[in-house]
Amino acid sequence: MIPPTKPLAHRDDDAIAQAADAPMTGDQADLLRSLCEDAGEPFNANLTEAEALQRIAELTDSLNTDQNL
Repeated sequence: MIPPTKPLAHRDDDAIAQAADAPMTGDQADLLRSLCEDAGEPFNANLTEAEALQRIAELTDSLNTDQNL
């Protein structure tokens, strides 16, 4: 017999919206600052986590780097 499993926790729309508006993490800031320096572009410390992920991807592609994020 297979034991019952817990249902998956569901996040509500407010929690998802708050996560999208969260400031970038310290690790994201460190990586983004380094990539901006390498690309000769300004670093914006006011990005959200989602914006930072997008900017990191853009700079990684433009610099043709292969970093593990």
